[in-house]
Amino acid sequence: MSESVQDWPRSTRWIHVGFALVVTFLLFSELDMKAIWKKFGELPFRHLLFHAHMWVGMFATIIVIAFWTQVFYNKSIRSHLFPYSGEYLENICRDIKGLADRRLPPSGMRGGLPGMIHGLGLLAVTGMALLGFIMFFLIPNYGVAAPISFYQIPKKLHDFLSSFVWLYWWGHIGMATLHAAKSPAILRIFRP
Repeated sequence: MSESVQDWPRSTRWIHVGFALVVTFLLFSELDMKAIWKKFGELPFRHLLFHAHMWVGMFATIIVIAFWTQVFYNKSIRSHLFPYSGEYLENICRDIKGLADRRLPPSGMRGGLPGMIHGLGLLAVTGMALLGFIMFFLIPNYGVAAPISFYQIPKKLHDFLSSFVWLYWWGHIGMATLHAAKSPAILRIFRP
């Protein structure tokens, strides 16, 4: 039985490129950044990374909002990311059986296992963006002084979610590489 696979809309491809760039920068910048209020014994570059992380994070929040706007208005994207009924749900079972037989699911907007994983990744990135947005406004004067103690709550949750985003990032890169080796058509997502 053949299944229909839709291509991604052009605007979604642009958002995907933006997402890929900012999430990659944010993940790697957090590895070596230090808050500006921790002044002693730190390299200035680490403080620069902190500021860059804050501002790129605010831009990432805008991208997340743009993406959720598309999800809200586009039923195909919504069904792909949250494939919990109908043929989209059936595709999850079909994909799992296919993986057991060493077959990768097709690319495109068809729901299934890749769609469900994309949706979970979007939720994790959304949580990080929301918490980062809150943290941004809890840091006085862009980091020249230590924030209030309440700051630790969103920070700990932000750090917790970053583990899931790292897992998603590596899994996404790995699966995209496997798909690209099998069929370069998957790389169309990067052609806005």
